[in-house]
Amino acid sequence: MKKLSFIAVILLAVTLVFTMGVAADDAEPADVGDEFPDPLVLGMVPSREAGVMMDSIDPLTALLEEELGVGVQGTVLTSFTSVIEAMGTGRVDIGIFGPFALVLGEERHDLEIILNSIRFGADHYLAQFFVREDSGIESLEDLRGKSVGWVDPASTAGYLFPYVHLLDHGIDPEEDLGEQIFTGSHDASVIAVYTGDVDFGVSFDDAREDIEDEYPDVMDVVKVIEYTAEIPNDGIAVRRELHPDLVADIQQAFINIGETEEGEELLNTLYNVSGYVPAGSERYEVVRRTFHEMQEYVDF
Repeated sequence: MKKLSFIAVILLAVTLVFTMGVAADDAEPADVGDEFPDPLVLGMVPSREAGVMMDSIDPLTALLEEELGVGVQGTVLTSFTSVIEAMGTGRVDIGIFGPFALVLGEERHDLEIILNSIRFGADHYLAQFFVREDSGIESLEDLRGKSVGWVDPASTAGYLFPYVHLLDHGIDPEEDLGEQIFTGSHDASVIAVYTGDVDFGVSFDDAREDIEDEYPDVMDVVKVIEYTAEIPNDGIAVRRELHPDLVADIQQAFINIGETEEGEELLNTLYNVSGYVPAGSERYEVVRRTFHEMQEYVDF
């Protein structure tokens, strides 16, 4: 596969989804803050094996329905850009995103960031670079010419921060790496390295643990060689057209769900998340700065 330009992938995904969205939705957009849709539509992207997401989304929407008193439908889409554009065309109301996708959604469609997730007691995490133990790769410098399994072009830990981390260490992914693929999930990136389909991969830390049931020796076969700087955890955004009272209810609903044993277990299954805290645009400023640094190197 030919090396992929960041903007080419983003624009292709956005163009395809936007075209489908226009065809499916000819209604005039509502005034900002006027909408009380019933049912609400929750959009998600696989952070792990897609079957796990599909099995878990219905219980989550049921909990949301109980909290909100309105219908909630769930949909698992193929990429962050798909969810962003579905929200931009009014087909999805609530999106669970990685940090970079939150920033993209805010800039592209004025989505409103309302929550930051808590994972293992923290509101931030790291991205990691990993290789097979027997690969002979010990450092970032050894990655030159090697194939890589990114996660998603709008993934913070699976693309943005690792990409800039390489640039900061004198490695231009467009010029200095070999074959580049997008695996679609953090699990899949680890598996691609485990099976030898790519030389190295990136993910959140530590995505290896999510596939231990299927690959019991993954911690021995796949080793981490580098971490990035801290990244704010993923979060939740809503369409700006939703009524402020409804937005406040949605925000509180997710917080309440995370405070129950059932809800915490479900959120952990979906995203390794234990709960949510209120957050706004400013929480993701470091992601914007990293994105702007990337723009200095990538032709947008």
